[in-house]
Amino acid sequence: MALPILETPSYELILPSTNKKVKYRPFLVKEYKILLTTVEADVNEITRIVTELVDNCTFNKLDIPKLAHFDVEYLFLNIRAKSISETADIIINCECGTKIDYTLDITNLKVEKNDKITNKVMLTEDIGVVLRYPQFDEMLGIRDNANSARIVDLITDCVDAVFTKDDYFDKTSYTNEELNAFVSSFTKNQFDKLEEFFRNIPKIVQHIEKDCPSCNKKNIVDLEGLQNFFV
Repeated sequence: MALPILETPSYELILPSTNKKVKYRPFLVKEYKILLTTVEADVNEITRIVTELVDNCTFNKLDIPKLAHFDVEYLFLNIRAKSISETADIIINCECGTKIDYTLDITNLKVEKNDKITNKVMLTEDIGVVLRYPQFDEMLGIRDNANSARIVDLITDCVDAVFTKDDYFDKTSYTNEELNAFVSSFTKNQFDKLEEFFRNIPKIVQHIEKDCPSCNKKNIVDLEGLQNFFV
């Protein structure tokens, strides 16, 4: 006689970048075992594991590698909350050396957006660019090893189109070499306009305030990324 088949529950959330409903399910045991390997994994392996798990748990309905990084993080954290626990225990390190235990409620994590920032950036009165949000693998790589050259490369890669008063050039209209030459011709003030967009892209941040029991100092921490939520 065959063993019974367990029915996996499903849930819905709103994808931050599009405000569309997305259906998802918790991790299965076999997937959770894979997740445990991220503890000692490098950036490329973490990217692969998270991407595959989120893709599986959203029933392969989304093009995960092309989603904005905060979409993938938001999906992962909600899946993790339904699969493992809605809380995560973290350590806050006070300046006095005391390690403070803190329990974070994952369900309270929100995507912070700056509605005043637009992805259409005017370089001159006549010429502008359209920018896209960085993808999960791109953002994870920058967090792992941020330097000026890599940041310039990322911003360049995120130029989705160039436009003038009369013409619109999407990515199929130019080569990478032409794009690199175009960006290299920017003045610092023009490039600063692109950096402003990236400084204000939506992100998942948890603001934490916790008094130290030893020195009474109020510790204020802004927690970003997924490093505290893999297990």
